[in-house]
Amino acid sequence: MKNPLKRLPDIRQPENRYLWYILVLPAFLVCFILQERFGSGEYWASYIPMDDKIPFCEYFALPYVMWYPFMFGTGLFLLIRDHEGFKRYMTFIGIAFGVTLLFCAVFPNGQDLRPEEFPRSNLFTWVLGNLYRIDDNQNVLPSMHVLGSFAAAAGWCMSPMVKSRWIKLGAVILAAMISVSTVFVKQHSVLDIFTALPIAAVLFLIIYKPKKRKPTGH
Repeated sequence: MKNPLKRLPDIRQPENRYLWYILVLPAFLVCFILQERFGSGEYWASYIPMDDKIPFCEYFALPYVMWYPFMFGTGLFLLIRDHEGFKRYMTFIGIAFGVTLLFCAVFPNGQDLRPEEFPRSNLFTWVLGNLYRIDDNQNVLPSMHVLGSFAAAAGWCMSPMVKSRWIKLGAVILAAMISVSTVFVKQHSVLDIFTALPIAAVLFLIIYKPKKRKPTGH
């Protein structure tokens, strides 16, 4: 019987080194879980007056939870079709999420915007109720939902394997909807979005900076 492991690519080979970037995910998850578990529980509340103008709307739970398949689907597509794009995507996520975790460790923050009880009982409030239990109200500034959405949209828009403008536009719209949803489901303050956007923009300019072409001889 043939060993199925022999079919796997050898990560020691130069052409397969992009696979090492997969380690960004478990490294982040370990750090995130440790920070959530051993955090002090005390935090500075992220808030600006604009938050009071934004009503709670449970229907935004749908775009909010789309963040998870959006992130996973982008990574899977790039892993299969665009190895260089996959490295850039994982680098973006690794730096963005790493900076966020480090900032939250140095400056613990959270938000007090969640409703004490839902105004209605339906499928969307049921989803949010479970999200509230799974994901607490701490470590919100800057928003990893916004940073991750920006990274995923950049992954689709900057990949040479994606030719369709409609797919790129759809990725941008989905990223925007996910980012906006964070304040309508009261998982984030507007301040969390405002702080995430410049970080994402700087990372985009650094990671997707066009490579200079080597001068050719005459």
